[in-house]
Amino acid sequence: MSGEMVPVVLFIVIGIAVLGYFYWNHKNRASIMETVQKAIDQGGELSPDLLKQLGASADPKFRDMRRGIVFLFLGVAGLLCSLFFNDADVVNGIRAGSVFPTMLGLGFLLVWKLNKD
Repeated sequence: MSGEMVPVVLFIVIGIAVLGYFYWNHKNRASIMETVQKAIDQGGELSPDLLKQLGASADPKFRDMRRGIVFLFLGVAGLLCSLFFNDADVVNGIRAGSVFPTMLGLGFLLVWKLNKD
């Protein structure tokens, strides 16, 4: 019975993590828009420096670096996790599943490194 629950729990946890990411991202953007709206309502000046500061978290170059590091370490974590199992099918499955985030992370880091802007 407990062995049957592992895939179910895995997909539930992954789903919660993805939903949490999108919720946090939406909340962050909404707070930025609320700040801009308050500044407009108060008749404040929206200087380019202020807008740049508000959008600093959305810098594409650093976003690529952060995503690359996260995906790379997710793949490495999966590869390290495969060392704890003895069954060859399980080990091969975990390693095969870990190659995708590893390569995705390396791709993001390559884009970050090649970005000249």
